[in-house]
Amino acid sequence: MKILSVSTATNNLSVALNQDDTIVVEKNEIDERNHSEHLDPLIKDILESNHLELKDIDRFAVALGPGSYTGLRIGVTTVKMFASILQKEVVGVSTLKALAASCNATQTLIVAGLDARNDNFFAGAYVNANKQLTNVIADGHYHIDILLTKIKNYFINHKLKQVIFVGTGFEKQAELIKNIDVPYSYGSMQQNQIHAGLIGRLANSEKTVEPDKLLPNYLRRTQAEVDWHKKTGQDFGPDSKYVEEV
Repeated sequence: MKILSVSTATNNLSVALNQDDTIVVEKNEIDERNHSEHLDPLIKDILESNHLELKDIDRFAVALGPGSYTGLRIGVTTVKMFASILQKEVVGVSTLKALAASCNATQTLIVAGLDARNDNFFAGAYVNANKQLTNVIADGHYHIDILLTKIKNYFINHKLKQVIFVGTGFEKQAELIKNIDVPYSYGSMQQNQIHAGLIGRLANSEKTVEPDKLLPNYLRRTQAEVDWHKKTGQDFGPDSKYVEEV
């Protein structure tokens, strides 16, 4: 199965072509502001260098979130369009799970996170067991104190060997991390970036969805959504009229 995967969740723009579990090619650009301009040329370059067209792709995959709100919308919209027009399969993969997939260690709590500022993180924790990456601390928006408490409790209760932090912002919390008194390390520069090739591998076993049901997973309401809730008193949900009313 040929899988074309995309991550526009962070400043690292990543596109990859996989053949089943094998990463055929992956291209990355550090591109803070122009994912919308650079994504299509990067996809075109990968396809042409492998003598393929979009119609030859069997499944599209994308980092679903968390991440930059604008970045996520660009990636999700792109693969939705491809899958819908070409009538192909599409899969959304947690950005945090893709980060955790960069670590193959066993007996290790892999904490994947993105700095959400003001001592907050978009984060989740995973373990490798039976050749599967399992989410053991749910992806969420956490204050660092709450996140570290969850990490320590899980580590102690499951008798693991170490904790590894992958992603962004953790080294700024070094003193707090040290205080939870567990053996830990930080991911390498390579591990701390989101790689589309790893999204492609995960997409082999993720459930496909209908293209029109593929939505970004921000893990936190946008300010516009918060303001809309205050104005209307209605809870925000996938079937809300927020977009229409705004």
